[in-house]
Amino acid sequence: MPNLVAVLSDEIRRLSRKEVRIACEPLQSQVRDLKKVMRKQRDTIARLEQQISQLKAVSAKPADKIIAADNIGTTRQIRLSPSSIKKHRKRLKISQSELSRLLNVSTNTVVRWEAGTSIPRDTYRPGLAQLRTMGIKEVKTLLR
Repeated sequence: MPNLVAVLSDEIRRLSRKEVRIACEPLQSQVRDLKKVMRKQRDTIARLEQQISQLKAVSAKPADKIIAADNIGTTRQIRLSPSSIKKHRKRLKISQSELSRLLNVSTNTVVRWEAGTSIPRDTYRPGLAQLRTMGIKEVKTLLR
């Protein structure tokens, strides 16, 4: 015959585990739901940080602010002479190095454009054409 004490302690242990399981079940589902929310938030934060880094990279390049993407197809129609580049630079009261920062080229490139020893590539023509329509204040804000 089994020991009465052993049988009772086993039954008490079984019933207490069952009660603990019943009491903890809602908490476990809440923990699962919170973990899902945390995963979604981590993904959102990672995506937003990536967007911030992309925006910082874009804002670090002033040429992206000037060169309009819709003008790229019309680059052949823009006529630029060395004197017109120099005239618009002087009108905007900027130096050759500031113009080079705006267009994301070297200062020597701007010097060669104004001297007539080289011509601007098609990718820089829209930016130079956009300089014609800009004012001094606009250019100064872009250079900051």
